[in-house]
Amino acid sequence: MADDNEGIEFCSFDSTQRLKSPVGDAAVWRLGYDEDPVRPGFMHVKWGPGEGAPEHRHKAWTANVVIRGKLRIGERWCETGDVALIEPNVWYGPLEAGPEGAEILEIHATIPGVEAIWRDLEDPAVKSIVEWLEETGQAAWKD
Repeated sequence: MADDNEGIEFCSFDSTQRLKSPVGDAAVWRLGYDEDPVRPGFMHVKWGPGEGAPEHRHKAWTANVVIRGKLRIGERWCETGDVALIEPNVWYGPLEAGPEGAEILEIHATIPGVEAIWRDLEDPAVKSIVEWLEETGQAAWKD
C-alpha cells in the first residue's frame, strides 16, 4: 500500500546534512515533534586519526556508542561496540580517535542537553570551537 511508510523517515548517515566543526563531522537527528522543547536526539560523529573533543559536560544524560574504530575517553580506550553512559553535568574527556579514526553515535536525552559546556575556556581547541560557533551560528542543539 502507498501509505505503509507514512510516519517513517528513511535516511543514511552520509545523505543527511552534516556539520563540519572543529570537534568533528556530525549529523543530527531530533526525535519527537517540533513543539516538544525537551525531545531527545542523537548525533553520528566522525573523527579522523587523533581528532576529538576537549573535556566537557552536558546538561542531560548522554550515551556514546563507538560504532567504528577506537575512541579514548579520558584515560580509557573504548573499542567498536563499547558504550559510555554519562550522567548529566559529569565532566568527561578529552575524547580522542585512535589511529584509524572513530565514529560514534552520541545519544542525548534532550536536545537542549546536547550543548557542550567546556571545562577549560582557555584551551586553544575550545577557543576555536567558540569562534566557529560565533562565525557560523551552527550548532547541533539549534533547529
